[in-house]
Amino acid sequence: RVVVEGEVATANTLARLLSSLPPCGKTTRVMLYDLHTLQNRFYLSNHAVATMHSTIPLLLQEIESHNKGLAPSDQFNCIAFPDDGAAKRFTTFFTQEGQDFEIVICGKKREGETRKIVITDGEPKDRNVIIVDDLVQTGGTLNECGKALLAAGCKKKACFVAHGVFPNQSWIRFTNEGQYQGVFNPFWLTNSIPTVTNQMPKDDVFQILDILPQIVKDFF
Repeated sequence: RVVVEGEVATANTLARLLSSLPPCGKTTRVMLYDLHTLQNRFYLSNHAVATMHSTIPLLLQEIESHNKGLAPSDQFNCIAFPDDGAAKRFTTFFTQEGQDFEIVICGKKREGETRKIVITDGEPKDRNVIIVDDLVQTGGTLNECGKALLAAGCKKKACFVAHGVFPNQSWIRFTNEGQYQGVFNPFWLTNSIPTVTNQMPKDDVFQILDILPQIVKDFF
């Protein structure tokens, strides 16, 4: 998203580069995972075509592994989304046959001159909640969602994001000793941006999911 004159529209520029790759007998396939702005898939042209994929199957595997052998009261049994957009994109993954998650949706509500994160749908009370989103920048919205869930009576909170952008090492806020004091534990994210995830401590709240097995599975 370009908001200042002179900034480079990186998505459009990258799409042009990919679209200019010489053909090798068939169309170039560009695999996109949990694309934040869905319309960007149409930036590709010429010999490049986008196929859409998700990292949510990696999370579902982690949930199954975590819940195995635990009492129902200790299992993750609720999925929360920070806004309607995330809910529309990901809810179907958690409402398929065999899934039994309470779905909670958060949103911003104006109170005077401020905008506050509130729960707009669902009931997180006495549940173990995972907040799910496609990407995180500084994480302020995720933290506010965590506060709203806690105020509504949830038992424990975790988080999953597909892409951890975290400019200026803002992930430090989520560590046990950070500004948000380990608000989510665990905090799952994929290594789609390894320059970020490679810096994260291995003995803190972060659990890094390798995206490569999912790419290989989706490719074939």
